[in-house]
Amino acid sequence: MKSIKLIFTLAIFCLFFATSLQAQVAEQSYVIVEYMKVKPGMEDQYRDCERVWKLMHQERKKMGLITGWELERVMYPSGINAEYDYLTITHLKNWKGIDELNNSWNQKTWDAMTKNLTAEQKDLADRAEEFRDIVKREIWTAADMAFGPAGGMAPYRVENFMKVPANGWDDWMEMEARFVKPVHEKSIAMGNRAGWIMGFMVFPQGAEQPYDVSTIDFYNTWEDMDKSDQKAWDAVYPDMSKGHIGRRIESTRTLVRKEVRRLVDSVE
Repeated sequence: MKSIKLIFTLAIFCLFFATSLQAQVAEQSYVIVEYMKVKPGMEDQYRDCERVWKLMHQERKKMGLITGWELERVMYPSGINAEYDYLTITHLKNWKGIDELNNSWNQKTWDAMTKNLTAEQKDLADRAEEFRDIVKREIWTAADMAFGPAGGMAPYRVENFMKVPANGWDDWMEMEARFVKPVHEKSIAMGNRAGWIMGFMVFPQGAEQPYDVSTIDFYNTWEDMDKSDQKAWDAVYPDMSKGHIGRRIESTRTLVRKEVRRLVDSVE
């Protein structure tokens, strides 16, 4: 029951901001995020396998099962002790699309997705579990966003995973969408970043989850990540102190961790 209430709350929030959102948010789209840990010595094989799966995702899109797909490599943190090395992000047009995708795992759909593949490619696609383990799956939805000309395809992404305190959702949403978003928009206009998105983790949920929301900052170049947003803050809030800004932001959530990733491939 709590899950349904949260989804309803998110839907109302998205509708409230519909005039400023892109179409996919107004339609309450979702993504399934899968976190992959590559097995030792198997990175080349894994990447080859994902190239084949990209062809299959293209067929999925033609069939109307998905609206897009992305493969991202985790740059930091990284190493043998990192929880995962890659993410795949599957875009779905609405909530019903999740169920339709889950129910599409059958021989008929497999044959349709692989009809243009060689026997060698089919074999490689079927061996994905030899090259990586799926660490976890999550369902996310966007609540607000701001993008420049590059849209969501800018190569560098910094995700800020956060935990919102109990009964603190209204304060966090107000802070991100009303207080901070204008600064992101100004920063985009100044060429410091390519975009920003604010999202909720729909599933899994619960007090034991280390995070339940995130924001993602998009950058066109590595150098852009090092640019200061101070001029953007000064332009939007010229008379506001850094201390006040910091307290207003930090009081609404706990920043659990930051993660830097790079877009490797996609189906648009």
